[in-house]
This record gives sequence, structure tokens and C-alpha cells, in this order.
Amino acid sequence: MGRAAPRLLGAHAFAAALALLALVALLAWGASPYARYLSHAYEPASAAGQAAAIVFFLGGWLLMSTAMMLPSATGLVRAFDRLTRSRDARERLRLRLLLVAGFLAVWLLVGYLFRAADLLVHAGVDAVGWLAARPGLVGAATLALAGAYQFSPLKQRCLTACRSPRAFLATGWSGARPGADALRIGIAYGRSCVGCCWALMLVMFGLGSANLALMLALAATMTAERFAPPRLPIGSAVGALLLAAAAVVAAGAVS
Repeated sequence: MGRAAPRLLGAHAFAAALALLALVALLAWGASPYARYLSHAYEPASAAGQAAAIVFFLGGWLLMSTAMMLPSATGLVRAFDRLTRSRDARERLRLRLLLVAGFLAVWLLVGYLFRAADLLVHAGVDAVGWLAARPGLVGAATLALAGAYQFSPLKQRCLTACRSPRAFLATGWSGARPGADALRIGIAYGRSCVGCCWALMLVMFGLGSANLALMLALAATMTAERFAPPRLPIGSAVGALLLAAAAVVAAGAVS
């Protein structure tokens, strides 16, 4: 008798399991002697050390993106499972993993771009004595940017797109090359998700991957934005809160 085919976890259980594993890994990492690699501010003196710092930071960012962003993509995974239900369990698992890999690859690129931009921002701040003496203004600007973006038309368009994952399947799935299709759909959905949530993730980037309370709060916010009825003003409330926090931080920085 052949081996029984593996049973595929449901979309919610699958996303929750991966997110929980990523969260546990982050907690263990944060408690280890290598916790410094989770911060984008860690800059070793040697070129080899800097390369290692980038690689490890991106590993931590990938774990954080899995913990924070994957739960909000369960609608896509569920719709994709329905699309591929006629295939055997092993093939469906392979395609699902490719879908998720495409989604997370986009967020991995975002983490790299955030880190590169952060170097430029701090180089500019360090060149201006008044700003260098008030580093809190950088945090205030980050909060203000994230708050203002909550009210932008682009945010609303991307959020609307993310609430309709079947549209990505309709345009990205041909069935001729299922692996490539799954990867392409994941990347397309990831781009839309970035358009919706990059500013909130920038706040997370600024405060560090080891801040568990903020991570859970932002993950809950982004998931609620995705699945709550559109009539609930979650995004506007979060935007107002971020703008208020920016004002408080800025006032403290210049006082």
C-alpha cells in the first residue's frame, strides 16, 4: 500500500501556524546574544560584518513580515486553495508555498529598501547640526508620514484591491505553468499589500523587529483593515492616532 497523501491545513490554520512559528523564532532571537542583528541601526565596522548584518537583518525582517503580514493574506490563500482543489495534496501544498513565497519576497525587498533609505536619511540628518541634535524628529516624521498615508487615495485603492483576492487569481492563473502562476499571483498580491501597508511597516522598521507589543498591535490593525466592513473607519482612526503621536514626539524633540 502506498503512503497516504498529506492532509492540507486550511488557509487560516496554515497562516496562523507560520505566523506563530515566525513569532516564536523572533522571540528566541531577541533573547539571544545575536539580538543586535534585528536592529537596522547595527553597523559593524568591517565590510564583512556589514554584509553579515544586512543578511541577518533581512532574515529577521522576513520573520517579522511572516508574523505580521501573512495573517492578512488568508483570503488569498483560501481563494487559491479553491482554485487548485482538483490537484493532489502534495501539488496543492507546493503551489501554496510558492504563492506565499512570492508574497513574502515582495516584503523582503521592501525591508532591504527601507534599510538602504534609512542610511541615506541618517547621513542627511547627521550633516545638519540642528537635526542631529534632535533625533526624535526622525521618529516624528515617520509617524506623521504613516498617519497621513492612512488618508491617501492610493492607500484606499490598494486596500480595496487586497479585499478582492479572487481578482488576482483571475488575471494571474492560466494553469499551463502552475508553479510560475502561483509565484506570480503571490508577487502581485504582495505589491498591492505593500501599497496598502508600507507606511505602517515603516513604523515597525523604525522601532525595531523585537518590539513585540507594537508588532502585535500593527498586525491586528492591518488584518482588521483587510477584513472589517469598509464602513468601519479603522484606517482613519489609526491615521489620526499616528498624527497625534507624531505631534507629541515632535514637541518632545524640540523642547
